[in-house]
Formats: sequence, C-alpha cells, structure tokens
Amino acid sequence: MSRMGLVRRLFDFSRFEGRLLGAVVFTVSLTLIGTIGFALMPEYDLSDAFFMTVITVSAVGYGEIRTLTDGGRIFASFMIAGGIVTLAIWFALITATLVEMDLTQSLKKRRTMNRIDRRRDHVILCGAGRTGLAALKRLATRGTPYVAIERDPAQIEEARRIDPDALVIEGDATADDALVAAGIERARGLIASLSADTDNAFVCLAARELNPDLTIVGRARSEDAVSKLKKAGADRVVSPNSTGGIQMASLVLRPDLTLFVDFDTPGDAGGMGLLLEQVSVPESSEVAGLTLAEAKIQARTGLLVVAIRRGREAGGDAEGFVYNPGSQEKLRAGDDLVVLGPRSSFDELRDVLS
Repeated sequence: MSRMGLVRRLFDFSRFEGRLLGAVVFTVSLTLIGTIGFALMPEYDLSDAFFMTVITVSAVGYGEIRTLTDGGRIFASFMIAGGIVTLAIWFALITATLVEMDLTQSLKKRRTMNRIDRRRDHVILCGAGRTGLAALKRLATRGTPYVAIERDPAQIEEARRIDPDALVIEGDATADDALVAAGIERARGLIASLSADTDNAFVCLAARELNPDLTIVGRARSEDAVSKLKKAGADRVVSPNSTGGIQMASLVLRPDLTLFVDFDTPGDAGGMGLLLEQVSVPESSEVAGLTLAEAKIQARTGLLVVAIRRGREAGGDAEGFVYNPGSQEKLRAGDDLVVLGPRSSFDELRDVLS
C-alpha cells in the first residue's frame, strides 16, 4: 500500500484536503494583500513590502523597516490581526488532523477487536516473521479464520499485504493479555512461530494454561528445543531445517508419490494434484449418525475417505484412527475425516458436512 493510500485510510482525506486548501488560500491572499498595501506606501519597494508583510503576519516582533504613515500603521494593525487569525487557522488544522488520526486509529483498533471477539474455532498465529507469514498465507488461502499477534509494525504491514483482511494484534505474544485478546479461550489451535525458542516456550506454557484443549504447534530453531517445547505444552513441534531436509529427501525418494498427492506443502503440486486433507464433522451436520454408505460422500463429492479419527464428543479415543473405513462405518459429530481427492472438491465436501 502506498503512503498516500495509507493516509486516505487513516482519515477522511477529502475533508482534510478542503481545510488545507482553505488555509493555504487565506494565507496567500493575506500575503498578497499585505504586499500590495505596503508597496503603495511611500519609500516601500516590492521587496520591502513583501518582507514587511511576512514579519507582520507572522508576528515575529520586528520594527518598521521604513517609516509608516498613520494610515500605514492602521493598515499594519489589520495585517497583525489577520496574521493572528492565520496562525490560529494553521494551529487548529494541525491539531484537528492529529486528533482525527488518533481517533481513527482508535476506532480502527476497536473494530478489529470487535471482529476478533466474534471469532470462534480460529487459529492464533504468534509471530509474523518468515515462518509465521508462510503459515499466515496458507491459512488465508485455505479460508481458515485466524488472529495474528505481532509487535513489529513492518511485519504487520507485510501480513496485511498478503491478506488485506488479516486480523492482527500489535503486541507481545508472550504476554497473557495478548493471548486473551486474541480469543484463546475460543480458539481451536495456536502456532508459536516467534524467532526465539524461549519465547515460543513461554507462549506454549501460557496457551496451555489458558486453554487446556488447544492444539499447539511450536517452532524450534534447534533440535534441543524440540523436547523443551513439548514439555512446555506443544502438541507438535516443527523444526524448519529438519522438515525442509525431510521434504527434499522425500522429493528424491518418492517423486511419483509427491506428483500424485499434494500434502499441502508449498510449491507446484504438479501431476494429478490430489490433496490429502482433514475435515471435521460438526455437531449440526446432517451426516452425523449416518454410515459412509448412507452419507454418499464419495458419490456426492468424488472424495475418498481414507481414515476417520474419532472425536472426544463421540466418547471415543481422540488419538484413535479407523483406517480404510468400510461402508458401514458410522460417522459421528466431532469425528475428523482424512480425505483424499481433487482440491476443487473440498468446498462441496464442506457443504455436505454442514
């Protein structure tokens, strides 16, 4: 976003432009009137007249540069009064502009917080550095609701460039207040992607205490930090260096598989571009209580259910999977379906499960 575009969003620029133009016109007109008036007086040339006008209007306190007649002094008195008005206009313009900018920022922040307060089952992204921005981009592309917490204004601006609708809290993600403001008690997951491992550990500890049911994924710069983040409350820990190496090895060892299935990693999917995805069955879903045969997911969407993870809502083991489920396997509210198929079909699946 350009600087001018930012100014236009901060306050009503048309109103500011009109007031600025009025102040400039008044100042220029008063200067012209003063210059012409003093130039008509004896012993004043155009240069003297302009200088006399400037020092009179600005009220700098200089004396007469040439002797003034009684009429000239009366004229100068009116110019002094006009100068006071001019200074008052500019002072009022600058003050009003600063107040409006601050008020607009406050209103914008309040609107952002109101939107965050309405969010449910969202993901909290702590840190919008390179790793965090990559996660943010993926969440935005997938249409997953999220709230980011970042204290660097430059990174916040970059996040909003990637996703103009991004909800970002400017603050310290290691502080409980920031996590509470992001709606951690209503969130379904949290990504700790701060630059320091110790900060990520603090975030994991605070998040687990504030929401014991939260799914927490932490980022570890070193291998030593992996176990520490898990002890701090992270369900999963990702080491970018290790993960990147594993992915590159997989591309060499299993090139055909990576062409066949997109595991939701960046880059060109290529090949058939099938996506392996996890989708939850809501409590209000029309397929809850039906068997796979009755739900007809494959017939209606073209997607293959390769596994079912039983949810706590169904009273099952939250870590237990049913692999290659049969047609008589019953779907329950809270189940997570692991589904394979074309990316374009997943919107249809969400409609079926809604």
